[in-house]
Amino acid sequence: MQDKKEVIKHSAAIHIQNNITHLQRRAWNVLLANAYDDLPSDDEYDIRVQDLMRVLEFDSKNEAHLKESLKALTTCGVEWNILDKDNEKEWGVTTLLAQAKIKRGTCTYAYSPELRRRLHNPRMYARINLSMQNKFDSKHAQALWELCVDYLDESRNYGETAFIPLVDFRKLMGIEVEQYLLFKLFNTRVIKEPVAEINRVTDFLVSVEYKREQRKVAAVKFKVRRVLQLPSQATRQESLFLDYEDAPVVWELKQAGLSPKDAWKIWQQGFEYVSPDKRPHGVEFDAYIHEKIDLLKRRKAIGKVQTSTGFLMKAISENYANPEFTAVQAKKSQAKDKQAEVTKRQRLEEKGVELEKSRRIAAREVCERLISESPEMLAAVVRTLQENDMEFQKAYDQRKTPSDNYENTAFLKHWIDREIERLQPEHFGSIQETYDEQLREIENQLAD
Repeated sequence: MQDKKEVIKHSAAIHIQNNITHLQRRAWNVLLANAYDDLPSDDEYDIRVQDLMRVLEFDSKNEAHLKESLKALTTCGVEWNILDKDNEKEWGVTTLLAQAKIKRGTCTYAYSPELRRRLHNPRMYARINLSMQNKFDSKHAQALWELCVDYLDESRNYGETAFIPLVDFRKLMGIEVEQYLLFKLFNTRVIKEPVAEINRVTDFLVSVEYKREQRKVAAVKFKVRRVLQLPSQATRQESLFLDYEDAPVVWELKQAGLSPKDAWKIWQQGFEYVSPDKRPHGVEFDAYIHEKIDLLKRRKAIGKVQTSTGFLMKAISENYANPEFTAVQAKKSQAKDKQAEVTKRQRLEEKGVELEKSRRIAAREVCERLISESPEMLAAVVRTLQENDMEFQKAYDQRKTPSDNYENTAFLKHWIDREIERLQPEHFGSIQETYDEQLREIENQLAD
């Protein structure tokens, strides 16, 4: 194979159930890199076993071990697109390889048609460095690193995942239901140790933020920044980011007076920076920082702050209260909720108008069918309306036929349709059932 240094990997293929070994995951990445250019045209792909082992930096001459890994890839069913990053709302299951064989020192392999279609020219993808992946000892670190690569914004050299529910994160890490039931052990083995390994062997600096519900960790978020050593640059960590666009929270903290080092430290640690007994629940970290910066501004305005940096860092770590900010946010929230309610009512009313319009159109189609089948019925309905409704009689043009009046005058048509519906309700039962229930539901929501 050509000496490719990276593989373009579909985001959904990164977000898979990680029930394969470290070697199997690395091997699959190398096989994909080898096949990538030929995915649109070929059904099978070849790679010399010697090249495969070289790229994997697999020193063992035990080819049987490699064969077992390939065999596992053809039998391993994995869930597809667990995190739904591409918003396709599509779940799938597939084997990572459809087949594989080794003959005369060459490995021939293939993907399932669905997997092959998705793997080439993906809309969302990550570039996986094939040399970097060989540095990992843990399959959990490898899987988490690929996830971080997928969420890294290369133009800004930082990124973060959404909060990942623990149940989904366990799937991504290949943790069985009965494994690591105690969160403390799960946190150590599957989160903290992989993060430490990534930070040690790659150019990434990864941190984790926890989301709690009823005091229990329910989800995790990973923040990542790429540490780039620039020419003639000092080795002090805080200088690594001077020439790069900051994360929004880092920029705000620096604007408030913090050094780049302290701002990045706080952003990376998230709520880990806050004293354990002071950490809030149910609050996003960005919103938490905005509150503390607002508190600094309020205290400075009345002359109660001597050192902005010291006060702000203490306010963040000790969760100083800011009742004024809370009150303002509560008013904004109330106003937002009120506007949301107004918008909801408007949409319900618009939906009600559309439903009523649709109901009338459906009823009119029935009326037109009945009239075409029985023209004498139209004449009978017209006579009844002329005898009982003076307004109808005034609007009706006696020089025209009932059919012409019906076709050419919209409000007469409406009058006649309504009368037909009243006289022959048996023809409109399904329409009533279809629309009346929906209209009643809208009326009930408007009444709440």
